[in-house]
Amino acid sequence: MKKTIKICFIVFVFVFCLGFRKIPMKANSNEYTIDSYDIDMVVNENNTFEITEKITANFKVEKHGIYRKIPLYNKIERNDGTKSKNRAWISDISVSEKYKVRKENGFVVIKIGSSDKTYTGQRSYTIKYTYDIGKDPLKNADELYFNLIGNQWDTSISNVSFKITMPKAFDENLLGFSSGNVGSTDDSNVFYTVDENVISGYLTDTLDEEQGLTVRLTLPDGYFWGYKMHINLYAIVVSMICVLFVLRAYCVWLKFRNKDEVAEMVEYYPPEKMNPVEVSYLYEGKIKNQAMISLLFHLANKGCLKIEEIEEAGILSNKKSAKIIKIREYDGDNEAERLFFQGLFQKKGQAVNAIKASELYDRFYTTLKKIRNRIDCKENYDKIFDAEAGKQVKWFAFMIATIFILITTKPYLDYGELTMLGWAIVVPALLFSLLFATIFAMLEGFKLFNVFSILIMCVMFFAGLVYPSLQYDSMYMGMYGIGIVCVAFLMHFIKKMHIRNPYGNYMLAKTKGFRSFLENAEKFDFESVMRQNPQYYYDMLPYAYAFGVSDDWLAHLDHMNLQEPSWYIAQETDGPPVHAFRKFMKHRMHDVARTMYSSKSSSSSGGGGSSGGGSGGGGGSSW
Repeated sequence: MKKTIKICFIVFVFVFCLGFRKIPMKANSNEYTIDSYDIDMVVNENNTFEITEKITANFKVEKHGIYRKIPLYNKIERNDGTKSKNRAWISDISVSEKYKVRKENGFVVIKIGSSDKTYTGQRSYTIKYTYDIGKDPLKNADELYFNLIGNQWDTSISNVSFKITMPKAFDENLLGFSSGNVGSTDDSNVFYTVDENVISGYLTDTLDEEQGLTVRLTLPDGYFWGYKMHINLYAIVVSMICVLFVLRAYCVWLKFRNKDEVAEMVEYYPPEKMNPVEVSYLYEGKIKNQAMISLLFHLANKGCLKIEEIEEAGILSNKKSAKIIKIREYDGDNEAERLFFQGLFQKKGQAVNAIKASELYDRFYTTLKKIRNRIDCKENYDKIFDAEAGKQVKWFAFMIATIFILITTKPYLDYGELTMLGWAIVVPALLFSLLFATIFAMLEGFKLFNVFSILIMCVMFFAGLVYPSLQYDSMYMGMYGIGIVCVAFLMHFIKKMHIRNPYGNYMLAKTKGFRSFLENAEKFDFESVMRQNPQYYYDMLPYAYAFGVSDDWLAHLDHMNLQEPSWYIAQETDGPPVHAFRKFMKHRMHDVARTMYSSKSSSSSGGGGSSGGGSGGGGGSSW
């Protein structure tokens, strides 16, 4: 799990660096200027604006034409501190010259001119479009708050004039203008007159680059009505598809669920003389580190090794550990046991007869990987799990991938940002899937810290890669949220679809009964079984350790007249060695086991407004 988090962090740094990809240089403002800019704006009762812009550019070097950038998304900031957002719909675009339209980073970009023609001197362009911002966001009033000239032009603009035709009467006292840099409330350079419903005016000064002109008019509530309902059919359809995927997964799970019913059987011995790792695999359906470490005691019971409790020097004080001593070579035919034994007594490629537990750090984990791959393989999986149910897991994974493609692609296309689309699909898909897999304890080493770490990365990637394309459309935001919830359900069903076949159910019943006995054996008559097998108690200890119930099993030492196991060598102690053994198993063995499966790579871890504060505007440049 820690390795997975580190990989995710590396991906995060890589994607974060991509965010600083080279930004195109602005055109030199000395290369062209705008000598006149006239805006004719007709405001309709449904809060749509029919806009005609007449722009005269003066090219001082050869240029093909100009770009006009019109924002699709607006962050509204008022002088009283209130804020709102809106998404605009731009339609009926026409230009007096050849042009192309594309979406880019939340703007409609109109590229005006021809690549095979260049011009110097003055050239005029007429741009017409309809700008629709939908329902007015204010609760107790309506407003016209619009950037007549946006703050994103890269050159100076002179001779600015405007005409705004309102649909009906309004209070002139609630009308205000501002010009200059973003946030400016200066209206000293704006001259205007009101003739009935028509506002006409001009700027007495020149706008420098990145300066704009904004109008704000507070209107009575209900002034605008008949808004166009922009129903996001795509978001609705995709949300329904996500829900249908979950319903299909649920129906598939119902179909296979009855196959997984198990009646527990009481067992006093492991099934078919299997070692503790194999029994744990039958019970869990996967291999845990603790189960593999249980082979240490299993091999000790076979007389192959002994475990001696020792003290090793620490940074501040001595600490108790263990030394593993070879007694004889392993002569069995079990591959997992052979790998474990050989891995123990190897040091720098040479066979040794004894090894300290600390010397297994950053080395023995490779042996455990070999054992895991040997047992947790497709052949063994197919023996106990329903192959048909397993095939459905691939379909569930396909559904998850499809959901992330559907909930991400269209918002990105609408936003006009394609360079990061692949990352915006793949990275959240991996992180959210990992998050839910961890929450459902599908991954080994489940810890709350892991959930929190992955959750932080999910939030960071979502905020950086996905949120910008969703924030202005609540239906897209809702669609994405529904998609993520459905992914959580599908991940849950993926876990549920590990359905056992008849043999798997039979072995699960036996292993469950055996584990239950090891956990609750206080009522068991040990004397009768130990008369037949004096080593029964310690023979079963590795299985209790593999199942994670060794503390319950060791509790019986308090009322049993047993000696410590023959393979355990205690330090000098005031009490009986059997008590030292119990203390070693409960406290020291945890550190020994962690050392055995750890590696270095897994241990790190009113009237008026401010310039640019309204909708619309945008800017442009030359090309």
